[in-house]
Amino acid sequence: MLRNYCRIAVRNLRRHSFYTILNVFGLSLGIACSLILFQFITYHLGFDGYHQKKEHIYRVVTDLHLDDGSVHYEKGAPLALAAAIQRELPQVKDQAFLFSNYRDLAFTVSVPQAGGTPQLFAEHRNVAFADRHWFNLFDHEWKTGDPATALEEPNTAVLTSKLAKKYFGNADPVGMTVRLDDKVDVKITGVLKDYPAGTDMKKDLFISRSTMKAFYPDMQPEIETEWGWINSSNSLFLLLPDNVDAGMVNRAIALVKQRHMGEMAKYYDFHLQPLTDIHFDGRYGGTVPRSLLLTLAIVGMVILVIACVNFINLATAQNARRAKEIGTRKVLGSTVMGIFWQFMTETGFITVSATVLSILWVVLALPVLNPWLGTDLAFYPFADKSLIIALLLLIIFITLCAGVYPALVLSRLKPVGLLKNVSGSPKHPWLRKSLIVFQNVAAQSLIICTLIITLQLNFLKTADLGFNKDGIVMVPVPVAGKKDMNYVREQLLNIPGVKEASFCFRPPASENFRSGSVKFDNREWEAYPALSTLGDAHYLKTFGLQLVAGRNLAESDTVREFVVSEDLVKKLGFTDPAQVIGHQLVAGALNDHPGTIVGVVKDFHLHSLHSHIEPVVMATLSQDYAFVGIKIGGADLGKSIGAVKQLWESLYPDNVFEYDFLDDEITAFYKKEDLLGKLTGSAAVLAIVISCVGLLGLISLLTVQRTKEIGVRKVIGASAANIILLFSNEFLKLIGLALVLSTALAWLAMNNWLQAFAYRINIPWWIFLLAGACNIVLALGTICYHSVKVAMMNPVKSLRAE
Repeated sequence: MLRNYCRIAVRNLRRHSFYTILNVFGLSLGIACSLILFQFITYHLGFDGYHQKKEHIYRVVTDLHLDDGSVHYEKGAPLALAAAIQRELPQVKDQAFLFSNYRDLAFTVSVPQAGGTPQLFAEHRNVAFADRHWFNLFDHEWKTGDPATALEEPNTAVLTSKLAKKYFGNADPVGMTVRLDDKVDVKITGVLKDYPAGTDMKKDLFISRSTMKAFYPDMQPEIETEWGWINSSNSLFLLLPDNVDAGMVNRAIALVKQRHMGEMAKYYDFHLQPLTDIHFDGRYGGTVPRSLLLTLAIVGMVILVIACVNFINLATAQNARRAKEIGTRKVLGSTVMGIFWQFMTETGFITVSATVLSILWVVLALPVLNPWLGTDLAFYPFADKSLIIALLLLIIFITLCAGVYPALVLSRLKPVGLLKNVSGSPKHPWLRKSLIVFQNVAAQSLIICTLIITLQLNFLKTADLGFNKDGIVMVPVPVAGKKDMNYVREQLLNIPGVKEASFCFRPPASENFRSGSVKFDNREWEAYPALSTLGDAHYLKTFGLQLVAGRNLAESDTVREFVVSEDLVKKLGFTDPAQVIGHQLVAGALNDHPGTIVGVVKDFHLHSLHSHIEPVVMATLSQDYAFVGIKIGGADLGKSIGAVKQLWESLYPDNVFEYDFLDDEITAFYKKEDLLGKLTGSAAVLAIVISCVGLLGLISLLTVQRTKEIGVRKVIGASAANIILLFSNEFLKLIGLALVLSTALAWLAMNNWLQAFAYRINIPWWIFLLAGACNIVLALGTICYHSVKVAMMNPVKSLRAE
């Protein structure tokens, strides 16, 4: 019986090849979209899931509660807390403290096989200081070396295979020496296999913790006992036994904090964050929120349902074409269930064919999508068990979703009516209309959301930040370069095209800033934090910051004077910026350095536009300068950068010249929003294409069914425009209803999304009209493709065909 169903299904699908192709093509696009989103979602949900102890590993994070009711979130924890936990909390099985280097480092490597010639490399924040406890918590595959002893001695390091290949080629790196920043030599004691794609713990070089004092000779010993010393570059991880839960440890940490911090304990909330949450919690540096993955799952499901709706509409619209076939089969003794399973078999063939074609689409699309989305998605449909299961479930779901209703409708039609050809339309035309409205609501909602996300992204990238970000190149400064900054700056200004240069800790907008309270004159410490930024006397001019009162900072190697922002002046209770000039200030973010306020600058954004402008304290402190900002003008930007590179390599032959444009760094603040815009836009395009494919097939069937009616209308004087309007009128009404519904849905969704930004656009009314107009134009084009051909036919042929 099954063989007979299959034989007849293949025969019918060949006979109606045009509609078979439309169904397979539409379904394949929907399935391909769902598969890509499935891979994207599982890729992110699987982050750091390969660690065997993942369910028992936690990171200690910090919530800073201020007197004004605000909360600041920090992914770091103080080293003093780690020491206290080790002494006072025996219920913690193990712990690891990771010191991540927040600066770019220069590496000098001499390989004997290459003749011993020193080679220079640069690494970007992928270097950390750790000890054996790190490898007790986290799973690393070792090619060579012993995790228990590899980092026990000072000046030792382990590196990944990728870095070993980069530095030493095919030579065995164990026992070889690498020089860091031209001041510390470390010996390689082990090699790790490269990380899986899905991990947030990627460090390519681990240096023993006992090397830190040699690498940072100016590091204050107080950081090991100072509970307020919290840095986002440093992380404390705990491993808990099976019989100890996070809540128990949180309560114990609160007691430890109270004992050591006294009255200051009320401001700090140290608590555990599960390893499995790190990738998703944006408050503590997470990259992809679970809400985004849920949104993408819904989008993928909607796209799939749109493709199924196409199939349902086309199948039910073929009643008239298959009426005699069904009637004849019933007269010859076929049962309702027999006809039902015949149609389900046809649906299964179409679904399997569409799935095979979708696999081809995914294989072709991923090489393009991976660099575009910044992912490393892999697609092995016949090797990945979870993917095989997902494909099988998808085939079953689509077959049932798309096939059951048409099969029930067609199998239950009466044979007498079918043979008389009086059952050409379904009993429930409202269902087909509802499905058409659903398709268009989904497609138009995605279009509207894409347009609003694009407008908000454009606003974020072009908004006035209070400083000039265009044409500024940020170059990491070697530690040795701080001794002759004035000379370096003079040489830079001699290069054609270089307008200004400033040495600084960070540019005005960055992800990393120091934060702490301030003490004004004889007052107590203020109840809010102020962010600090460090730069030389040319900082304001280079970055275009505007003084509104007082003067600029005088050049100094230490903290002596402060320039503050307007927002800090307001929080201090003054209305006139000039009123704070000459007063004393102590900056907690700068190790409680005192100084005199000499100037006030116009407010500017130090962070992304997700957050409001915060109070800022600016000072000089040359030992902490990590970058030089170079403002370049003129037409030949490449030539100027080339000259800067040549100068840099002559001044610092032991360091690699690298640079970033400041506007690119600011654009990186909005990676999540950019990703959402790309994925939503792609889904909108697919939804429109699938809807148009379905509409093309539907209008084709309707024109065939109404051929005689069209011929009669033409005989009695109807024009081609009348015929086109006849077919367009009903569809345009449905599309108009869909526009009203999609406007409400998209506005609610996007208004809620925009609340995450402190600075955002007002949703313009024309967005909804533009989305509706685009959908109407596409629908009319699809409708006219077939209706014009029918309208131009000779009515004699139409009537003869009937």
